[in-house]
Amino acid sequence: MKQNNFKLVIGFFMFLMVFGLQAQQKSAKKTISNEPLQLTEENQRHFDETGFIRCATVEVEALRRQNDPSVQSVEEFENWLAPLIEERKQRIAQQKADGTFRRVIVNIPIIFHVLTDTQGDTNDLSASQIQAQIDQLNIDFGNLAGSTHAAAADAEIVFIPATIDPSGTPLAEPGIDRVYGYAGTLSTAALDNTIKPATIWDRSLYANIWTANLGGGLLGYAQFPTNSTLPGMPASGGSALTDGVVVLAGSVGSVANPGTVAPYNLGRTLTHEIGHWIGLRHIWGDSNCGNDYCADTPESASSNGGCPTLTTCDGIQDMVENYMDYTNDACMDIFTNDQVGRMVTALENATGLSSLPSSNTGDPVEASDLDARIDIAELNVANCSDYSITPELTITNKGNDVLTSATISYNLDGGTDTDINWTGTLELDESESIFLPQINTPIATYTFNVELTSPNGGTDENPGDNVDSANFEITGSACASVGNMDYLTSTTGVIFNTISNLNTGKPSGYSDYTAMSTSLNRDSSYDLTVNANSDGNYQIITYAWIDWNQNCSFDDPGEQYDLGQSADINNLPTANSPLSITVPVGADLGNTTMRITTKYTDPNANQFPTSCEMNHDAEVEDYTINVLAQLGVEENAFESFSMYPNPANNEVTIELSTNQDVNITIFDIRGREVFTNGYANNSTLFNRTISLDAMTTGLYLVQITSGDKKTTKKLIIE
Repeated sequence: MKQNNFKLVIGFFMFLMVFGLQAQQKSAKKTISNEPLQLTEENQRHFDETGFIRCATVEVEALRRQNDPSVQSVEEFENWLAPLIEERKQRIAQQKADGTFRRVIVNIPIIFHVLTDTQGDTNDLSASQIQAQIDQLNIDFGNLAGSTHAAAADAEIVFIPATIDPSGTPLAEPGIDRVYGYAGTLSTAALDNTIKPATIWDRSLYANIWTANLGGGLLGYAQFPTNSTLPGMPASGGSALTDGVVVLAGSVGSVANPGTVAPYNLGRTLTHEIGHWIGLRHIWGDSNCGNDYCADTPESASSNGGCPTLTTCDGIQDMVENYMDYTNDACMDIFTNDQVGRMVTALENATGLSSLPSSNTGDPVEASDLDARIDIAELNVANCSDYSITPELTITNKGNDVLTSATISYNLDGGTDTDINWTGTLELDESESIFLPQINTPIATYTFNVELTSPNGGTDENPGDNVDSANFEITGSACASVGNMDYLTSTTGVIFNTISNLNTGKPSGYSDYTAMSTSLNRDSSYDLTVNANSDGNYQIITYAWIDWNQNCSFDDPGEQYDLGQSADINNLPTANSPLSITVPVGADLGNTTMRITTKYTDPNANQFPTSCEMNHDAEVEDYTINVLAQLGVEENAFESFSMYPNPANNEVTIELSTNQDVNITIFDIRGREVFTNGYANNSTLFNRTISLDAMTTGLYLVQITSGDKKTTKKLIIE
């Protein structure tokens, strides 16, 4: 049902509630100020857009520093941590060089203080929900969430449920401390001044997590680590009494067992906040193209919501999938090598953290000597033509022993296995891609299963990562999407190249205009204008999707286009119209589908159109796009041109004859822009070496433009 603005008023008062302070009690202990937290610009924007405050760590840390001069500044902490990170890198390099390096797992006993009113109420989380969250933490910190990025890394940190309380008494529910009597919403001030000091367990033995009804859209916050050994920085008793992480009860869960606050219900709020707790900064460095002190995370102009594809700062695509961004839980899947280095170094040295790995309050997990892992990297579903999959697998050595062989078995729906014998040489944490032959499948739904056995002819010491599975569907066509006819919310006109379909009204919840077609050339740009009807003064959002790779799916990166959020319009252009759309260089040639959806969205909820929705307050329209080859460009128009090495590994050098500035853009095989940058050139010979560290192995297209000359070359990254 469409809503009025009354909810906005209620939301504002809830926002004040979450940050308001209960009456201060007389105490010698420093307390949090009675002023509401002043949200950062990023958090205010995110709250305005989604109704959620993704993370209040920066605000709480600023208030803590304001009230306690012993808390380190950002600069003091970084000046202390940087040389320790470098020392650790050199130590590991030396150990690997002399053959003494052994993988070590850092075990962190974790205790969840479940704050709620009475037993069995909404916020009294079940033991299974808590365990699901712990499982998700270990997936995320173990690089098991499916990232294929070259910088993705296993933190080798394992969270284990505490098995005994501070008195040594075994816990009836491992990892859980239920604390009743806390009704209503709890403010950050009440938590940090009263509740946390009264309920915290020794931070040198436990990672303390509080779950609560926070109110006001707040999802969580953490206490950043400190080092009390710095000159002039005495140990802070207040910090010791508030150390840990606070998260909204509804955010607790996992991908397999979600919580209740979608799209932040897959457990990534706690992953994000524990990242802060062990020393990580936000991916954008909390300023425009700021510094998060990790060289392998691309710069970002600001936080990102949803799951966009964009490049904002340094010519490298924003890492929106990083756990330290603000994107939806389902979008997140990566900590990088440098982020892992920060976390492990903080765990080795920071006050309160450095004792945790030696705590005996949980059952530790030990590192393995013989441990191979298998993952499904891509199924490569051919949904529209071949009706097949061509799976790509990744085999990784997670053990201390060199991995030289393994048996890999795969099947569909548990049927007869097909076996392959893999041989190679993989050191600890090294990986290799395995490409399986095409598997033809009729139209239906399937589960692809893969299992790894007999690593080095022996028995895997950690069989939990020896299997993987993925569901897929062969439909032969794009998914159905039909809006309801309860309201007049609709797309009323579309102009795109030669398509001009105006004044259409809302004949039904779905309109098939695929008889209307327009031809577009690869690497050319075209303006899309969409007119819409918001059915009164209501908020609508319009999205377009174009199936560039012709797999009958609109879910691939780079296929979604935002025509904007609009209100109170009738047969008028949407907020972002006209929107310039560039046809990817790698788009498949031939006919494909463009889908346009205009949907009513509740301004007090985090709602967006999706490509396969049914019975929503919306209208859906499909059109035909005919993709043609790139317009003629004088290939090798430069007097001399070379790109080497090719295939490349970590870097590639581009050299050409020109006395003008040069623009270089790199696209992946799906036509997604993964790198772009412009270079000033004052000589007659341009020479530039480009780092490829942020790119995975595969085929890429490199486009070089200088003046009126342009060429596109294939680049293979190994």
